[in-house]
Amino acid sequence: MKSLRSAVVVGTGVLVVAGALPLQSAAADQPHIYLSYAQCDQPINTWFDWQKQPLQVKAGEDAGALCRVEFGADQRGAKNVKLALTLSAQSVADSGYSAQQLAQRLSVRSFYSTAAATDRRAGRAWVVNDDGSLTLDLPAHDFPAGGTSGSPDGLGVVDLEISGAPSAKSVLLQGRLDLTADGTTEKLTKPISINYVGNGGSVDLGAPSTLVPVSPARLLDTRAGIGAAKGKLGPDGTLTLTVAGRGGVPLTGVSAVVLNVTATNPTDASHVTAYPHGRNRPTASNLNFTPGETVPNQVTVPVVDGRIDLYNQLGTVDLIADVSGYYTPGDAGSRYTALATPARLLDTRAGTGAAKAKLGADSTLTLAVAGRGGVPAEGVTAVILNVTATNPTDESHVTAYPHGTGRPTASNLNFTPRETISNQVVVPVVDGRIDLYNHTGTVDLVADVSGYFSASGAVFVPTGPARALDTRDGTGGIQGKVGPRAIALTVGRWENGVPPYGITGVALNVTVTNTTDSSFLAVYGATPGGPIPDTSSLNFSAGQTIANAVTPNAADGVVFANHVGSTDVIADVSGYFTTG
Repeated sequence: MKSLRSAVVVGTGVLVVAGALPLQSAAADQPHIYLSYAQCDQPINTWFDWQKQPLQVKAGEDAGALCRVEFGADQRGAKNVKLALTLSAQSVADSGYSAQQLAQRLSVRSFYSTAAATDRRAGRAWVVNDDGSLTLDLPAHDFPAGGTSGSPDGLGVVDLEISGAPSAKSVLLQGRLDLTADGTTEKLTKPISINYVGNGGSVDLGAPSTLVPVSPARLLDTRAGIGAAKGKLGPDGTLTLTVAGRGGVPLTGVSAVVLNVTATNPTDASHVTAYPHGRNRPTASNLNFTPGETVPNQVTVPVVDGRIDLYNQLGTVDLIADVSGYYTPGDAGSRYTALATPARLLDTRAGTGAAKAKLGADSTLTLAVAGRGGVPAEGVTAVILNVTATNPTDESHVTAYPHGTGRPTASNLNFTPRETISNQVVVPVVDGRIDLYNHTGTVDLVADVSGYFSASGAVFVPTGPARALDTRDGTGGIQGKVGPRAIALTVGRWENGVPPYGITGVALNVTVTNTTDSSFLAVYGATPGGPIPDTSSLNFSAGQTIANAVTPNAADGVVFANHVGSTDVIADVSGYFTTG
């Protein structure tokens, strides 16, 4: 076995990989491929053979256990050299988990020692095979003739890090490593095993799903008796809302629903929480309001038995809910691509995306979204926008809907004169455009895009609300108000219900409270050393508590940047996006 070069210890997890594969004889005119070693690191910095000793993956530990594999080809070089890790169908069946459940619970990332920095942290997705086995395919590696880096042979070093979700039981999984390359009949196979060590915990991960956008439709209005009894929701009260089979949502096959929920006519300072029907109510909140306010917010809620629950803490309040889409397991819908940073598509104050003029009463503005701000010119089914209304002259509302379709009765933003308010919207795209309608008075509109849906991209995994950040008590590792600066949060943590590797985006409900000044918060994907984007996610005034949904890129964490003054920031996770 060759000596291990530049061993790197990541975290305190434990993983195991084994020694050299037995080499098969290769035909004289074929490249020869080989596996030099496959070793894993223990916390005491000793390395051992994966074939002789099971890999130890400790449930609930975010820091993955590390394995290093060296493989390559002789001086003739080789093309499309592939390394794959497969867990056997029998082993998966014996575990008591389904193949899909295991695929979600074993989070893996890998990188080559020669890879560019931007590619070194890529998460890898398990493939569920027809026979019930799981396969993890690593990117192909080419080895030029004559060797690389002064070596007589072409060598590749790949690091594997595996992290396991909280698990109630321990599972021993049997599998193998396979090495193949173009132009050779060699297939080198090594048996391995993984000991997934349970910790008595669990994580509630929904089925990987894709979005089906729908034209906004009203599912709930307690003022009119739509979707529930006519009458306000009282203090410490819970309303169960049926979403399946209504407003374009099918009766079955719904894993989560996207709603615009509006609280109006409240009698007390309170909050509303949307969560999966019948589950324990979380500490998370979705809408925060004071007496007499009308406050909207978009929510993405896992659906149980076709229903969701809405809870009000204090006083009485009317609730309105408009559906704009739903998630369904599998690939029947569209996948999400989160932009690296949000981009401004509309600002009527500056003439960006439309004429430099306020939108008038009973007027509609058509906004081109395709081919702008990182959104592709074709193939887009829906976009996620943060829409801000500012400088309104009258009490009014704005509705976002698919271009050229009949305007729905639903609303996305509700505001009063001189108020500035934001709300995230998911809008189906028709001919590359969407429409924005203002009811009364005049208003300036600003729209920032954070991502889009199409045939390619990431799937959504609903998790239910979980608190990932609260600067009031240090949740998320950050304590103390956020001044005019930026803070970074690692969202990929098992305690948030989110795997540490492989996420591309996250669905957050972000709340600001204890604000000292009129300001705005920009929430976006972390880019080391990158500038703060010229976009906003929440707009607030001194003393206000307000929330907004945000769906940023999360591959390297999420940044929260406050403009002026100081504020406490709270973020609740309702799901994540991942390749697969």
